[in-house]
Amino acid sequence: MDLHDLIRAEAPLAERQRALTEPVLAALVDRGLHRILLPQRHGGAELGLPEWSREVQELSRSDASTGWTVMTTTISSSLAWFLPVAAADEIFGDPRTLIAGTAAPIGRGEAAEGGYRVSGRWGWGSAVPYSQWVIGGTLTPDGPRLAVYPRSDVTIHDTWYVSGLCATGSHEFSVTDAFVPAARTALPGVTTPGTNSPLARFPFFCFLAAGVASVGLGIAQRAIDEIVTLAVEKTPQHATKRLAEQTGAQIDVALMEARLSAARAFLAGELDAVWELAWAGSDIPDGVKGRLRLACTFASAEATEVTQKAFALGGGTSVFESSALQRCLRDAHVANQHTIVSRRLLETYSMVRFGLGPDTARF
Repeated sequence: MDLHDLIRAEAPLAERQRALTEPVLAALVDRGLHRILLPQRHGGAELGLPEWSREVQELSRSDASTGWTVMTTTISSSLAWFLPVAAADEIFGDPRTLIAGTAAPIGRGEAAEGGYRVSGRWGWGSAVPYSQWVIGGTLTPDGPRLAVYPRSDVTIHDTWYVSGLCATGSHEFSVTDAFVPAARTALPGVTTPGTNSPLARFPFFCFLAAGVASVGLGIAQRAIDEIVTLAVEKTPQHATKRLAEQTGAQIDVALMEARLSAARAFLAGELDAVWELAWAGSDIPDGVKGRLRLACTFASAEATEVTQKAFALGGGTSVFESSALQRCLRDAHVANQHTIVSRRLLETYSMVRFGLGPDTARF
């Protein structure tokens, strides 16, 4: 079966069980989608971020939870570029290894011989239940680090009862007095990369924001697909013409397509620009990073509004579990709640433009 056909067929069950199904997980791993950003020495494709964004969009078009899972595991796998080679080999030597976690420095680490002893409990652990290695942002005596733990050190807490992105497995997780070698810690943008590459030079928060926005764009495209199919088939109650033959619906669909295409193009253009600078090894000014963050926030917001309009146009049909439109609506709103695409970024961007000197550390 085609991968996207499989993902769409399994999506309703995945939502009910709050986890991706085994056939989908196996298909993703078999096709190496979790390794598309890894170094070639670990069997990775070293895909460029513009191509990665398009891949995430297409997977999210089939199912948002699947696209989100690939997005977060591939972002997590980029740590391979920052770790010392021996540590990266330990984690990524198995070609079927998945890695996920949370970057927020919630863990607390104390110095120990050769590393740190860490305790902490993190939220938003997307894909952690599917992973063999887990990242937890940790404050150490040497500053904040992303620390990597074997799954056996991690306890998962069943907390992901939510309205959308239900199958991402984004539960809370914890470690208690776990030892992590110093070599299994790094911080993108601060520690020196273990392996040189454009990805290692790309701003990490821009990377995460582009991933979240890409998921949103994929969801919105699916919503448009669904409403076009429905409009051709449906004659609304008390109407004499099919929805597709009604002027209001025709105008709505055209505007949805235009808004989504504009948001997608804005993101693609800014992502290309930053990627080219990272590829050339050039410094990336705050203004350039700010434009990409603006494009990500705009894309996520536009995708959510387009999805909502598609849901509304579907009328009563949209509300049934059998309609993908209701799942698109819920998934889009949950994705858009991520702090990395918050509307607060719009204020920061404009302050940069006005020369008001805001804190751009999270650009």
